[in-house]
Amino acid sequence: MLAAEVARWFVWLVAFAWGAAWGSFFNVAIYRWPRGMSVVTPPSHCPSCGEPIRPWTNVPILGWLFLRGKASCCGTAISVRYPLVELLGAILCVAVAELWIVRAEPGTLVLHATIEALLYFIFASGLLIATFVDLEWMEIPDEVSLPGAALGLLSAPFRAEPGLWSAAVGAGAGYLIVQVIFVWGYERIAGRRGMGEGESKLLMMICAFLGCRGALFSVVAGSLQGLLFATFALVTGRKLTPDIEERVIDGEVIEAPEQPHASRVGLLKLPFGPFLALGALEYLLAGDAILSWYFGLLQR
Repeated sequence: MLAAEVARWFVWLVAFAWGAAWGSFFNVAIYRWPRGMSVVTPPSHCPSCGEPIRPWTNVPILGWLFLRGKASCCGTAISVRYPLVELLGAILCVAVAELWIVRAEPGTLVLHATIEALLYFIFASGLLIATFVDLEWMEIPDEVSLPGAALGLLSAPFRAEPGLWSAAVGAGAGYLIVQVIFVWGYERIAGRRGMGEGESKLLMMICAFLGCRGALFSVVAGSLQGLLFATFALVTGRKLTPDIEERVIDGEVIEAPEQPHASRVGLLKLPFGPFLALGALEYLLAGDAILSWYFGLLQR
């Protein structure tokens, strides 16, 4: 069966449900990985009272709306992050399905198009998880970057772009450039790190999926958007990072270590991971259109 023979509305519907369902898992990963917890055990439970979450209250997006943002067991407020992540997961899945299934090249088998779409959805999902963890904890979990980079390299021969050579060279170069220049070199010169190992590993994953060109776009676009946000935050007096003074892991209060990987703007810390992920998503979903628009402006 060819991808062109599948109705667009059906692809959208399945992709939305699939992405929203996985969004529930993303919320588990965002909560548990920074705390050193397993995403498998124990089963989903209320963080406040520990009561197991009933299946009918755990329906993506709708469950939060039905409960009006409060846990059914103890009435504790549930962060709006939960339905937001589920909705973003659904939107990303629909966007990926549109590009790799609905708009697949003529003659593409639906199985091949679906596998490629799933690979890029996994990549986009990793970027989504890394973004929310970095925003809250000022760190990027290795559970995202390292398996993501491995998957990108292993799947490169089976994807149309960027090719195995570009993916492998880009992954190695992207990691080493950030690690040597912005982590070790910057620390030796300035006494603190300009970026950290979290960003270098995340860029390695981005290179493995998008190649050198995509990684360069992600860095440049992420830097520009991060600078705009930092300027806005400085002008308005908004905080750029959360206040993390202590963490509770397995019932033990642990002082949060200094986040040496956080990028800095002036004297303020700024997590660069979310902007790097944003640039990667922009390239993945609309990179050619953005570059064509940009170079079109230069030619005027």
